[in-house]
Amino acid sequence: MRMSRIWIIHLTTLLSLAVWAAADPAFSPMVRSRSLSVASVDVGWIRLVGFSLVTVIAVSSLMSLFVKLLRPSPDNLPDRSLRQLLSITAVIAVWCSLALHHDSIAWQGKRVRFACRVSELEAIAAPLREEWPQRDGELSKIGPFMAYPFGRPTTLVLLQAPRVAGHLVYVSAVECNCDGAIKLQLTGTDGGDWAEWHPPHSQPSSFVGGLAEPHELTTATAIGRGWYLVRYRA
Repeated sequence: MRMSRIWIIHLTTLLSLAVWAAADPAFSPMVRSRSLSVASVDVGWIRLVGFSLVTVIAVSSLMSLFVKLLRPSPDNLPDRSLRQLLSITAVIAVWCSLALHHDSIAWQGKRVRFACRVSELEAIAAPLREEWPQRDGELSKIGPFMAYPFGRPTTLVLLQAPRVAGHLVYVSAVECNCDGAIKLQLTGTDGGDWAEWHPPHSQPSSFVGGLAEPHELTTATAIGRGWYLVRYRA
């Protein structure tokens, strides 16, 4: 096979994994999983087989590039071989960067997805901004809920988690800050973080919830219209 075709195959696998990391919420959990049995339950065998296949193609194509580079031939002129060696070195550096920073790539992909869901988040938060509940009750957009702590509630535990994005994201609880911020705790396949609306001059920060659980801010990124996608260390 010609070297140009091997380069195309290899760069395609590299680009495919980068796009996969950004687009699939299950990519990072799959990569971080310590055993095949756990990963198969969490993300399914189809993803594992696909990831293994792409990895094998990437490794074998990279080895083929090395073999082509080292094999004596009339095409392997000194200057061309040096350029090819530098190219391979650069690609290896990109692979190392992808391996080390796949979580950051996944986070940016999630940011883009939630930027497209701001209207759905607004539908849930808007009634709560107008009038925060003072006792257990039910609202059309979020269903029945329990309010904690009693007397001056700052947390709503939702008994029927409303969907934000099909079957991928649900809202399990809502927090209200003294500065007027509304914080939605997300669960589901694309959950695990918080979507927060903040008034002007307010930004996400560490807090202690209404159920006395501390949340330490690790990262936050704006997604538009006063909303942020936020990750805490519980």
